Amino acid sequence: MAAGSLDGLVPVTVVAGYLGAGKTTLINELLAQDHGRRLAVLVNDFGAVNIDAALIAEHTGRTLSLKNGCVCCSIADELGDALDEVLSLEPAPEQIVIEASGVADPAKVAAYGQGWPGCRLDAVIVLADAETVRARSRDQFVGELVTRQLRRADVVLVTKCDLVTDPELAGVVGWLAEQAPGAARFTRRAGQLDPALVLEDGRAVEGTTRRRTLDDADAGAQAVFESVLIELACPVDRERVEAALRDWPQSVLRVKGVVEFRGSGKLHLVQRVGRRWRIEEAPAGLGQQHIGKLVVLGLSGTLHHGDLAAALRG
Repeated sequence: MAAGSLDGLVPVTVVAGYLGAGKTTLINELLAQDHGRRLAVLVNDFGAVNIDAALIAEHTGRTLSLKNGCVCCSIADELGDALDEVLSLEPAPEQIVIEASGVADPAKVAAYGQGWPGCRLDAVIVLADAETVRARSRDQFVGELVTRQLRRADVVLVTKCDLVTDPELAGVVGWLAEQAPGAARFTRRAGQLDPALVLEDGRAVEGTTRRRTLDDADAGAQAVFESVLIELACPVDRERVEAALRDWPQSVLRVKGVVEFRGSGKLHLVQRVGRRWRIEEAPAGLGQQHIGKLVVLGLSGTLHHGDLAAALRG
C-alpha cells in the first residue's frame, strides 16, 4: 500500500500541455527536489531528463533510481507496461507522475491513471505557455488540440510568465479561466516550482481542490478498460497458448495468469503487455485457485470472451 493511500491504490498525476510549454523542465525540477515523496515519473523522451549525476543512485537502461527515493522510467512503447514496471518496485512508489506527449490528449493518458489496476487518478495538470498559448489556440492546425488539452485540466499551470508583461499575464489568466472554467490556475516562473502544485499532498492549495475525475465527455476512464477471466482445464497445449498471445488483437492490453502445459508437469506464468509476451516457470507456493486462470485486460467493448477462450482451447 502506498504511504498515505487509504485505498491501497497509487495516485497518478498527468502533466500535459502543448510542445514547449515547459513540461520536461517541471519534471526535472520535481525529480531534483527533496519533497519527501517516493515518486515514479514516467517520461516519453528519456534523453531530455537532465538530472545531476550526483543525484543518480542507479541507471539500468530505461530506469533511473535517484538518491532521494524517486524513480524515472521511460514509457518507451507501452504506457501500461511502464505502469506495471513501477508498480512492481520494492518499495512501491507513493505517487506516479506521467509526462504526456506535447501532442497528446491528456484524457486518454488520464484514463490509464483512473482505470489501470493498482492506480487511481489524482489530477490532470496542463501547462500553458503565457507567451504563445492564445496564438496557438487560434492556429488552424493545432488550435483544436491546444484548447482540448486545456478543457481536460484539473489544474492549469501558466509558464513562461517572465516573457510577458504583467498586464499581458493578467489577460492570459483571464482567457484561461474561460477555456478551463473548472480548473484551478496558478502562475509559475522558472526555478520556482512548488511541489504542492503537482503532488497529491498538495491537492488543496490556496482554497482550491482538484476534481480528480474525468468528465463524462472524456469517455469516463472507468469505462475505457474492461477485463475478462478465462478459466482453462489444465493441462493445456503450449503451442496454442503461444499462438493466442501472438495473434490476439492490439486491443488486448495485458494478459496474466498461471497454467500447466501438457507434458511439462510444471506451472508456468503467462504474461502479455501490448504486443510483447513471455512464458516462464511460475514461482513456488501458488495455490490451486490460481491455476488455469488468465486475466485479460483490454479496451472496453473490444474483448469477446468466447473468441479469446476459443483461441486457447481449440
